[in-house]
Amino acid sequence: MGRPYTVTGIDVGNSFVKTVIAELDRENMHPRVLGLGVVESHGLRRGMVVDMDETIRDIAESVKRAETSAGVKVNRAYVSVNGPHIKSQLSRGVIAVSRVDQEISANDIARAIDAASIVSLPANREIIHVIPKNYLVDGQEHVKNPLGMRGVRLEAEVLIIDGLSPYLRNLAKCFSANDIEVAEMVFSPLASSQAVLDKSQKEHGVLNLDLGGGLSTLSFFHEGELVFSSVIPIGSRHVTNDLAVALRTSMDIAEEVKLQYGFAGASLAMQKNNKKDEIDLSDLLEEENFIIPRRNIARVVEARVGEVFEVIQNEMKKIPASGLIPAGMVLIGGAAKLPGLATFVKERIKLPVRIGQNFSLEGNNDNFSDPALAVAAGLAIYGIEKEFPKIKTRSGVNFGEGFNVFKKFGSWLKNFMP
Repeated sequence: MGRPYTVTGIDVGNSFVKTVIAELDRENMHPRVLGLGVVESHGLRRGMVVDMDETIRDIAESVKRAETSAGVKVNRAYVSVNGPHIKSQLSRGVIAVSRVDQEISANDIARAIDAASIVSLPANREIIHVIPKNYLVDGQEHVKNPLGMRGVRLEAEVLIIDGLSPYLRNLAKCFSANDIEVAEMVFSPLASSQAVLDKSQKEHGVLNLDLGGGLSTLSFFHEGELVFSSVIPIGSRHVTNDLAVALRTSMDIAEEVKLQYGFAGASLAMQKNNKKDEIDLSDLLEEENFIIPRRNIARVVEARVGEVFEVIQNEMKKIPASGLIPAGMVLIGGAAKLPGLATFVKERIKLPVRIGQNFSLEGNNDNFSDPALAVAAGLAIYGIEKEFPKIKTRSGVNFGEGFNVFKKFGSWLKNFMP
């Protein structure tokens, strides 16, 4: 019987550090979840490390829990990266086809991508991803794969995603301190798309919205590619903060109230509960007779959620062909679990909306359908497709064959290690 191979994905977020260990049995070529570790995150703000000691400890604890449930040791992982410092831009590069018979080879494609990757960046920024989007052969546009075609001139169009190197360096050091090699840093929307979006959705046009604790990340996929992304420095913690102010209590208690009684859409809540519906918070708030209408909680939640989606709708106006999103929006992240949110968003943006919780990995853990785990699960899938290129999940993307340019990022990342 073939020995199982494991791949680890670690999502270091503002609210939680999530570790997913997946295995691939080489006999049946079937990937599944082997271990899961989730702990609270204390060292990040808006996707950036602000306390290295806390982050190092949180990563260690999350990995330890995943190792315990999986029964394996983690020494290498795919790691998420996110934050307002992440930027993207399109770039093109042109080369002359090298072969005498003018047949385009894999080497020609690699050289065209290399040429497109040469961009001017400030000294404190580094390239995270170079993603091939389209090719032009002697002026012929929209060529997805020019391998084997004949031509004299090959042009590559790529999407370059870059970030501030000091922030990437700090995150890399937190893993180095735990004796974990960073196989690759992966932009969160690319990772989560592997878990919750299928090939058809990416082809026709789909929005992926990650509602995290301190950040919300909107991304748009069309014709199989990431076309647009925007990181918004507002998340579910802002809802918690509003509840803490309204109830005159701590953030921890306000978070409990949000999870137990929160509802997106005060009007929907009142329609659902047309009779008197009150909740008793006396025990939670340690005050006698603290009984309030449930709709009061819903109104506070709706006010902040509405503000978040006002910003998101403004960002949606920047998306190319924003009126053509037949696959609608997929919601992930911890806030996606808020009752009533999918209906609220559907009415707000007038598009189909679903919660992204059916991942491309099977798991025997009941918690593995949690939309907050989408990025961590996607990192594991990304790693599997990268290291075992013949394996394809429902995403339909084979990173192992088309993303050799990422090897350069691995060499760059080693410069961060002590």
